[in-house]
Amino acid sequence: MQRSRKSGLKLRARRAAAYAKTPVLWTPTIPTVLSIIGSIELLVFLLFPELRNNIFFMAFVGLSIPFAAWLFVYWKIYLSVFTTPFSEKAVVEDSRWQRVSFQGWGDEEMDAYILPSESSSKDLVLYLHGYTSSLSRGESRCLHLHSLGMNIIGLDQRGFGNQHGRMDWTLLKVVADAEALLESAPEHFEFTPERLWIYGHSMGGFITIRLASHASGWWEHKLQGIILESPVTSFPKLMDEKLPGRMVMARPWVRHVLRREHERIHPDLSIRYANTELPYMGIPETQILVMQSKEDDTLGRDHFDLLLKHLSPELGVDSEIHIISGMPHTSTFDHPDRRMILENWLEGMI
Repeated sequence: MQRSRKSGLKLRARRAAAYAKTPVLWTPTIPTVLSIIGSIELLVFLLFPELRNNIFFMAFVGLSIPFAAWLFVYWKIYLSVFTTPFSEKAVVEDSRWQRVSFQGWGDEEMDAYILPSESSSKDLVLYLHGYTSSLSRGESRCLHLHSLGMNIIGLDQRGFGNQHGRMDWTLLKVVADAEALLESAPEHFEFTPERLWIYGHSMGGFITIRLASHASGWWEHKLQGIILESPVTSFPKLMDEKLPGRMVMARPWVRHVLRREHERIHPDLSIRYANTELPYMGIPETQILVMQSKEDDTLGRDHFDLLLKHLSPELGVDSEIHIISGMPHTSTFDHPDRRMILENWLEGMI
């Protein structure tokens, strides 16, 4: 056990995420102090209407307006970026799935699912779903790969589906969870996989790119390729769509809050928010299959155009890129062309 623990620490500097737990602060933060002061001020304003005629009180209220504006921006950003939306609870339907547990970011207990191959195959696919999605929504992809003889492992990502972790949500935590699940795979399957593929849909594709660019542990030399379906390639672009009105007039405050909160949550922050996009997240040195929805009603063309700038075959990247017409962004719908392209790509490797 001691040797294993030391080995893990040795690899940690090369890994894809940040791992130190968020420090517990016993002193109140600026947003907390401002929230308390603002609440008291509002309460006094409502309970004692005669103070509205007091010039000193109204001057104090006037001075509070810039702080109230900062606090408004802070909470909008926090609720949009660092808190996941409530999503529908759903579980995988196929009875062959086996529920397992593992320790994710911060050694937190998390749930995952495995679908062992019905043959003697030691090939493994990790499936990673998109933002606001769940493993159950991508179950058709997993069952398709399973029908090709693969072992499958996946999870409801932190803050989505039936998984905990809605508050203080960050992409680095999600990456750390996926990495930890991969590390625990030999324990769940009772063998060390001989070959590994990672399949990422939407935001799961972005996580896949990061993992494949920072391979470690037992799978460092077992990764055969990655499959990206309509992938996110820039987290700032994704979050910009979530911020009300894009907060154009408040961009300096937005950058300040994003930087401050990421540094608070991750004392060992490994990548800055502004750099959470290609090519800074990494360029995988493995075979890459991209299947992009032609009519992507969720991400549009921005993310795909950024992908073409850094992962296209013309740049020397070992990639194969397909644009599929009639395939929506959502993973709840499967397209026969997606299945055929994937099978043809895997045929030379399986």
